[in-house]
Amino acid sequence: MSTRVGPAGVVALAVATLLAVVLQGSVLARLPLPGGAPNLVLVLVLAVALTAGASAGLGTGFAAGLLVDLGSVHPVGVLGLCFGLAGFAAGLAAPDAGRSVLRPMVVVAAATAGAYLAYLGILALIDRPAAGGLADLPTIVLYDVMLTPFVLPVVAAATRWLDPDARR
Repeated sequence: MSTRVGPAGVVALAVATLLAVVLQGSVLARLPLPGGAPNLVLVLVLAVALTAGASAGLGTGFAAGLLVDLGSVHPVGVLGLCFGLAGFAAGLAAPDAGRSVLRPMVVVAAATAGAYLAYLGILALIDRPAAGGLADLPTIVLYDVMLTPFVLPVVAAATRWLDPDARR
């Protein structure tokens, strides 16, 4: 289930990623939620991967992660690597994810947990402290799964609308 993304799709994806990064930093990160905050950027990456495939998930994840890295205190590239791997893994699950309503949520939960664990592992390897830690993992996964029904249909509709092969 890999769709081709044309120039209009790349521009739309770049705008959506920038919007998600701004909303993440200005709104979602400041919400007084217990156990961390939802990660809209990661949910967007996973939605792209589920609708456009593993390559799109990898590219979007890496670019979005690097963009988030530029505004954070940890070394640049950590989230780029984690989001890219999560997007690729979710994209590999894409053919099966379209068959049910529950499966994309399970994929998002697993990919979010994997990305967060990879992030904590990389920070531990380079001897950097991580905010939150493993205690925040269940709530972060829950928040991201709760965002999925709002983000995934919009991304799927935009992908279908911008797919150059679908217009022929």
